[in-house]
Amino acid sequence: MNILIFNCGSSSQCARLYQVNNNHIEPQVIANFLATAVESPSSAGPKLTWYVNEKNGVNKASSITHKQVAKKVIQILHENKIKVDAVGHRFVHGGDLFTETTLIDASTLANLRACFPLAPIHNPNAFGVIEMCHAYLPDAPQYAVFDTAFHANMSEEARTYALPRELAEKNGYHKYGFHGISCQYISAKAAELLEKPLDQVKLIICHLGTGGSSVTAFSEGRTLDTSMGYSPLAGLVMSTRSGDVDPGILIDMMRKGNSADEIETILNTKSGLIGLSGYSSNLSEVIEKSEAGDKVCLAAYEVYVLRLRHYLGAFSWLLNGADAIVFTDEIGVSSWRLREAVCTDAENLGVILDRSANRKAEPNAVTWIHEDDSAVKLLVMPTDEERVILDEVLKQK
Repeated sequence: MNILIFNCGSSSQCARLYQVNNNHIEPQVIANFLATAVESPSSAGPKLTWYVNEKNGVNKASSITHKQVAKKVIQILHENKIKVDAVGHRFVHGGDLFTETTLIDASTLANLRACFPLAPIHNPNAFGVIEMCHAYLPDAPQYAVFDTAFHANMSEEARTYALPRELAEKNGYHKYGFHGISCQYISAKAAELLEKPLDQVKLIICHLGTGGSSVTAFSEGRTLDTSMGYSPLAGLVMSTRSGDVDPGILIDMMRKGNSADEIETILNTKSGLIGLSGYSSNLSEVIEKSEAGDKVCLAAYEVYVLRLRHYLGAFSWLLNGADAIVFTDEIGVSSWRLREAVCTDAENLGVILDRSANRKAEPNAVTWIHEDDSAVKLLVMPTDEERVILDEVLKQK
């Protein structure tokens, strides 16, 4: 049985095809796809990198959408005569309608559409990929796996906003949290490495992506708190998203004539690194430009670092000390400069970075990057959301 997994981010799209046997043999990856700079400003431009069995290639374009990526993935699989038996999708925001993995049928599609406003730069893209699969893989059952599901048992005090209770309950205004699929993988693997039961490990998970980023405090086998909120806009500075903003600014923007749609576009697509730097939404490009002497890019980078340190401090206090801080996703595993900037001068908090280990850490490897006498362990670990989605789909079969 071949199961195709789509992981649709805001500016990237992964797809992976697993061959699964029923005799308890570990699933095998027989095709891998990664599209970058999808509908996102970057000086590098969008491209789709892929390999299928022994073949590989790179497709470049001046622009590309998530639906176009999905269509190309399916086309490449068809060209290589590979059958797809089922499809699993990452769907970022399920709201209160979806708190577990769900088979996609006619009623599910209607409810998924109802979730569009909750994550306007994620959910419609994922839905478009689902539509492509319906069109070109009509016989393959599809399943939606939700980022918000992992955080569904977050503590009540963490998920509650200080709004009029009736208003909040009527409209579902509470914190949902995101990157839950990644947190599910990272928390389980980190607990294994720390040789502690999952419900006894205390982690701060820094999921730092090329699109969205978040920090999650994990303890007692669940999310205690997380930086993203009702939508994926809150928290850290991100590629094109603002992160935390004083609501008074938004009120002032409305009074000055900006519509809700205009404000949404500004916060989701014109803010974050691209808004601060005016140059790129890609952190590595911003760092490179800042090291070349660009003061505007340097300021953007420093804002990014400060916001991340802010959440690390808050969640360290919340956990009464973490067993480990984990850096994951593309920026988390690849940017030793960011990790060094964030973890330096935190010795009194029990964080002592091994600079040499940090600089040598390979993006595709699990690496400890703390000194031996560091009370808090520091871990670089690639995430594997696709494998979690696969496991969730297999539970439904």
